[in-house]
Amino acid sequence: MRKGFAAKRVAATAMAVAMTTMSLAGCSSGNKEGTTKAEETTQAASGETTAAAAETTAGEENDKPYAGTKLTWWTKLNANVSATYPNLGDTPWAKYVQERTGIEIEFIHPTVGSEAEEFSIMVASGEYPDIIEYTWTAYSGGPGAAISDGVIIDLNDVVANKAPNFAKLLADHPNIDKMVKTSNGDYYCFPFLRGTESPNLTQFSGGLILRKDVLDELGLEMPETIGEWDTVLRAFKDYGFEVPFVTRNEWMKDVWSPGFDNWGDFYVDNGTVKHGLIEDSRKDLIEQLRTWYADGLIDRDWLVADKSSNQTYFTTGKSAAVNAPFGQGLGQYTQIMHDADPEITQEDIRCTVPVTSKKGQNAKFSKMNNLFDKSGVSCAISTQCKNVDAAAWLVDWMYSEEGNLCCNFGIEGETYEMKDGKPVYTDVIMNNPDGLSVANALAAYTRASTSGTCVQDEGYIEQYYEQDNQKEALELSMKTDMGEHFFPPTGVAEEDAERYADIMSNVKTLADEMEAQFISGTISMDEWDGYQKQLHDFGIDDAIVMMQKAYDNYMAN
Repeated sequence: MRKGFAAKRVAATAMAVAMTTMSLAGCSSGNKEGTTKAEETTQAASGETTAAAAETTAGEENDKPYAGTKLTWWTKLNANVSATYPNLGDTPWAKYVQERTGIEIEFIHPTVGSEAEEFSIMVASGEYPDIIEYTWTAYSGGPGAAISDGVIIDLNDVVANKAPNFAKLLADHPNIDKMVKTSNGDYYCFPFLRGTESPNLTQFSGGLILRKDVLDELGLEMPETIGEWDTVLRAFKDYGFEVPFVTRNEWMKDVWSPGFDNWGDFYVDNGTVKHGLIEDSRKDLIEQLRTWYADGLIDRDWLVADKSSNQTYFTTGKSAAVNAPFGQGLGQYTQIMHDADPEITQEDIRCTVPVTSKKGQNAKFSKMNNLFDKSGVSCAISTQCKNVDAAAWLVDWMYSEEGNLCCNFGIEGETYEMKDGKPVYTDVIMNNPDGLSVANALAAYTRASTSGTCVQDEGYIEQYYEQDNQKEALELSMKTDMGEHFFPPTGVAEEDAERYADIMSNVKTLADEMEAQFISGTISMDEWDGYQKQLHDFGIDDAIVMMQKAYDNYMAN
């Protein structure tokens, strides 16, 4: 076990651990012996595989080599699922998967809002389900540490010999192959991918939305730069909108920072790792937001703003601009406002391009998702998996033609039909007879709208965003160069992990507190230099060096 790991784990009461152990009933117990233990587990579970099963291609008609096998699968419960079903296993999607594969899956969900804590309790308990769906790059020390700590197995043998569909995907897309390896070059996960080539429509999910009808009435063009947005927001204020712009608290700074060529996180510029918090442009961003806050152009309650408050402000006419998802935002807001006033149409509720520092050019940064986000979830096989071969076959089936159709479109003949060689959703999804929204219907019959092990299909997003203003929003969102600046889905070396975690915990806490105070005007901008010095004193420069090393290793891997 990695030195110091046990001391770093979240402490849990005996009762909490006991409860977690009970929830994972059926999983084998055993002590963790690092990589050696993982290897032994893999070998033991794989040793009885028949030649016939080994030669099986996942997804073949009526081929269920592991029929009757029972597996446990730990994953967060998506809100669109929980709106209708208490457990993912109760959904038509899960029942269909079990019917097609013959494998019985028990889905285990942590309590909503306590996912990180309960994951830590699970790790501390030493009792693991067969499959764990988690953000493994967020594991202390990264996914390589999760392997050496004996939580999950490396998937080198699995990818080479037991997952033909996934192996082919990696062979066809070397860029993705790099993303699913540890810093040591070991495969560790089956990822949720937003397509396979970048840029593509599945990488974009939200953006800047405004009242185009009011903009036209004011004689103003769609804004692109910070200066143009300043003009528009002030015009909206004069027009009578109480709070011209709103968005969720976690998005406020990220929405506008591209207008200053700033990004408040690690990014890559021509091979060099940088962090936007300590760049001069960060001060320019904060000063602009401070001015807008003082002038009442942005939500005074932005620190507590959420999906619900955004919807209320925009749809009731208190706000004229919002940054929100294209589905739950643009799509729903348009419908709500049209229902209240039929004269309001899709033409009146529109998206703009991501804000840019120079008119006519792509935004350097934007809220764009990587193919496999650093923050993305993925499935790993635990060291206590009772049947590694069955788990590998099940997850690999998700990447087969049949499995990927199932994850993106559901059940042929029920939720989709093939037309001109393409899957097309039926009214079960698009106009659900039970009154489910499109988002909730998709969550019931597919997984591509939430997470899981599959590759999102552009056909899914094109149909999900069925309104013309949504399709326009997708196209406009692609006017960004963010894809050139993503920090890849990797982390610092294990020996740097504890120091890095301490640095960035302090940096984030300080940045969140100080920048909120600067924006609200509770402290003077004269304190900026002192704030920047604290970031450096905390060791942010050392963290950049660590991440540069991680990036260089990733690129060389």
